[in-house]
This record gives sequence, structure tokens and C-alpha cells, in this order.
Amino acid sequence: MTTILAHLRRHSAKISIVALLALPALLSLQRAIGNAPDPNLAPLPPRPQSLADWTAAPSKLSAWVDDHFGGRRNFIRVGTFVRFHLFKEFPTIQMAAGQHGRYFLAAHGTNVARYQAITTVCGKGVANATTIPYLNRMFGAFHAAGLQPKLLVVPSAPAVHPEDVPPALVAECSSERTAVTTVLAAPELAREASANMFYPLKEMREIKKSATLFPDTWFHWTGAGLDQVARLSLTRFWQRPLDQGPALATRRHVAGSDVSHLFDGITLSSEIVEPDLEASGIKGCFGGECFPEVAAARILQDVSRFDNPRAPARRLLIVSDSFGVKIAPWYARYYRQVEHMATNRVDQLSAPQMAELKTFLYRDPAQTDILILYHDGGAMYDTLRLGTENMLPAAVPKQG
Repeated sequence: MTTILAHLRRHSAKISIVALLALPALLSLQRAIGNAPDPNLAPLPPRPQSLADWTAAPSKLSAWVDDHFGGRRNFIRVGTFVRFHLFKEFPTIQMAAGQHGRYFLAAHGTNVARYQAITTVCGKGVANATTIPYLNRMFGAFHAAGLQPKLLVVPSAPAVHPEDVPPALVAECSSERTAVTTVLAAPELAREASANMFYPLKEMREIKKSATLFPDTWFHWTGAGLDQVARLSLTRFWQRPLDQGPALATRRHVAGSDVSHLFDGITLSSEIVEPDLEASGIKGCFGGECFPEVAAARILQDVSRFDNPRAPARRLLIVSDSFGVKIAPWYARYYRQVEHMATNRVDQLSAPQMAELKTFLYRDPAQTDILILYHDGGAMYDTLRLGTENMLPAAVPKQG
């Protein structure tokens, strides 16, 4: 027995290494036995039957090992944690570390050019060829229906904070020329479209000096600066007096980054400022159950509603991309009712559901202001078109 123990001690390092290397295999077998295969992971390739099968087998087997490696998730988390804290690197090109502690959503996918989400909203961005024709058609359709919508194009973080983007992009993002300004200056853009659009790039670059618009770790906007943007839009679009009703109470809290789902093993958070609806006497509601009158709301999900009995008796309808939900409550200071609908899931609506939704949205036009709100990356690159083209109202029949 003593001889055996001495032998084990002499080879303890070798035994430890073998055990550590064997552990992932044992974990893989434990997970595979008795569990249904995960369709999101590479399958174990079948036994090769032909020369082509033998040729393809190594890469398929490698993919299976990569996906089923025991403890894979933990190893990925550790690797991601180390890379980020040592080198400020993310495991995906979708994120990039900027300067002065700010992080950016750098790409909207993993199969696009590096910094695609930044360059398209900065100085070299060029809107899709479909953008101007659709803006003309959209405003034409609303006006033919007797409705007067306004379009707020929100500059995104790289354009508002050019000093914080990666150094090679600072000059490009500091430019006042963007895809949006080019579209607004285009002679092809109908007057009825350009006159009803607002792109507050200069204004938001000034607002950021005193109030948060984009938390350092967020892609979407949120913060006290949204109140100032809301006030600017009311002045620009509807010449509304801004001294009606008391200012909204606010609350501060720390919130996790809205892009954390893109990586595993890194925790990013920022302090944000939002309206305190209860303290402000506003009834707020978020989610599909807020609109029992219309079935489509439960499908759209990203919807919200605010009722302020102390505000002027007027309704604001906000149709937006995902940038709408954070600014919607700030408008409740100025409207008795604010109704917000995001269009990210509008393609899931049936024709009858869409018809019902349009009837609901465009009711009571005399007492309703309509605000269409998309960030620059959505407004210029077809997200606006795809989100709203099936929501355009029908023209009012001409009286004979």
C-alpha cells in the first residue's frame, strides 16, 4: 500500500493533468446521456459511408466537439471576462470599446463589416435608395387621409458622442454631415416630407453637456436629456406651450446594459434617470395588456400607455422602433393620454389584426398628434419602411 501511495505521489502532476483533460469529456458524456439533442448545437456526424463523408467528417466532428465540450459555457465566460478586463475586447464584433469609458454597439450582426453600426450613422453613411421614395409615399398617404404626422429621427450615440468613438472614427463621427442630413437636403425629398421631419443632431450634442442622453454602456437612449428632446419636438412640430403642468418627478437607479445579451461573462451597467410616474401622478402601463381594446398590442409587446389627468386634454400617438419606449413617458407632462406602439413585430400581424390596429390608432384625429420616431440607423436603412408601410392609412374619399 505504501508503495502504491508513493507511486501516486511521484506521478500526481501527470494524474492531475489527465484528470483535468478528461473532465470535459466526462461532462460531455453526462450531458449527452438521456438528454434530447439541442437543435442549436452541431449534431454528432453519422458514420462516414463514402469518400465525401470521410472528407467532411473532420470539420463536422470538430464542430460537434466545440459545441459539446464539457464546461464550455464556463470556459467561454472566463475567456470573455479575461479578454475584456485585460484588453477591453469583446467576443463579438457587435460591440466595441470607445474612449472615456463609453461602449458602442458597433455592428448589427456578425456577418457585416467592422463598425458597420457606427459608420452608417456618421459622416460616410449613405441612406438606402428606398428611403426617400418611401418618405414621400408615407407622408403622402397620411396627408391624403387627413392626418398630419411628424417624424423625429433620433441621432444615435456615435453621432451624438463623436469624441468617445474609437480614435480612428472620431473625425468621421464629428462631421455634421450624415445620411440624414443628406436626405433632408435632397431635391427628391418632397416638401411635405422635409417640412415635417426633425433631426436634432446639433441640439442633442449640446444637451449631452448637461444631461444624459445615452448611458455609457447602452445602445438605446435614456436619461433626463430625453425630456429636453421631447420639449424641442413639441416646439418644432406643434408650437405647443411648454409651461403647462408641473415638471415630472424623476428617479435614479443602476440598470444593466441593454446590449448585455450579446456577450456572456461581462457585466456592464450604468446609472439612468427616468420619470417617477407614481410620484408625478401619472398612470403608466407597459406591455400588451395595456391595450385591451386591440388584439395587436399583445403581439407587438413593446407598447406603453400613460394617462395624466393634470395635462391638457389631448392625445399623443407615438409609432416607433425600439427607441420609443424610453421617451414616451416624458411626453406625459404635456398630454392627457400618450399611446406608444413599437413596430418591431408588426410583420407578425394578420391582415384583420392590422386593419383593427389602424382603426384604433387613427381614431379621433382632431384631438390627436401623431409622432413617428425612429433612430437614424432605422429611419435611413429600411427599418422605418418595413415597420410602417402596412400601417399607412387609407385615403379619405373625395366628396363629389
